[in-house]
Amino acid sequence: MGAETEPRSGEDASAPTTIGRYRVLRRIGAGGMGVVYAAYDNELDRKIAVKLVARGAGKDGGGLRLVREAQAMARVSHPNVINVYDAGTFGRFVFVAMEYVDGHTLAERMAKRPGWREVLEVFRAAGRGLAGAHEAGLIHRDFKPENVMITRRGRVVVLDFGLARPRDATPETSPAARGPGDEPAPALTRSVGETTALEASLTRTGALMGTPAYMAPEQMRGQPLDARSDQF
Repeated sequence: MGAETEPRSGEDASAPTTIGRYRVLRRIGAGGMGVVYAAYDNELDRKIAVKLVARGAGKDGGGLRLVREAQAMARVSHPNVINVYDAGTFGRFVFVAMEYVDGHTLAERMAKRPGWREVLEVFRAAGRGLAGAHEAGLIHRDFKPENVMITRRGRVVVLDFGLARPRDATPETSPAARGPGDEPAPALTRSVGETTALEASLTRTGALMGTPAYMAPEQMRGQPLDARSDQF
């Protein structure tokens, strides 16, 4: 295990050198509550992404939301769903280590107007990943092109389970109904030709969490959701 060096002040010096056993390479994204780093797992000899959130970030506790996100991802075992490797605490922070995905989002790909056969193939793969989440008893609640990645090798990956809920969860139509940690997760920024997994492009409208343009009517109304709500 590496020494736990908490982030320092200053833009360039803000990154810790290690997070647990993971050696930090560089910062690849930041949001209102936390940061995402590219890192290296020396024990398993692989590059990963690490999301780091202060335990009390957001009025409802961003750290709790991050843990819930990791738990949701861990319930799903599917080639078209992002892999989570580890979760834990790091000083006053909570972290999740996850698969590092090198590629671009479906939204970015669609902007280049690909052929219909390619679009159909990607949509079917993303649908299989979403079905895998549904089979694990989860509703994604923020399924959209920005939350689907296409790797350089053509693998399609569904990501950002920060809003995922069990199928039988109580609808969240008010602050009182939302669980701890329902503040938006840190959004990831991309360099040219590279995107890391778990990009959270999140919009909050009133008491609703999600992206209004992609919400099913029942989600907008705060009614119970099922797999069809994600497919809307």
